[in-house]
Amino acid sequence: MVLVQRVTAEENFQPIPAALASAASAYRHACRAEAEQLKRMGQLNLAVEWTDEMRSTVLATRECVRNAEAARAALREEIQSVVRALRERGEPPDAVARHAESMIQLLESAGGPDEASDRETEPVGGPTNHDCRDDPPRA
Repeated sequence: MVLVQRVTAEENFQPIPAALASAASAYRHACRAEAEQLKRMGQLNLAVEWTDEMRSTVLATRECVRNAEAARAALREEIQSVVRALRERGEPPDAVARHAESMIQLLESAGGPDEASDRETEPVGGPTNHDCRDDPPRA
């Protein structure tokens, strides 16, 4: 004889909180923009006298790096808030660590909410002429 377990599901259950998914998506976007801009800057010969175009590229790169740093900090804060909430509920540290690790792995494997829309609008190699100065400022 097999006993059937009853599982009660919370109506608002989400494996990954919306704020965390949003922060992860913003971080991925900022990292892609940063990588593209660093690639663009890497093609410059910075040893010669700088032109206005070179100066503009370097400044745009600096802005991309700052945006990526801010997005990384926001993502860390969201992860920390989930961990704090679990700890405040009295979850054991090993369960909290497993939960946090599984959320991060799920975010990495799923690609996040912006991946599908990006594939439709960007060429395979990513954005061709992205300037971070056009991005909304990060807090």
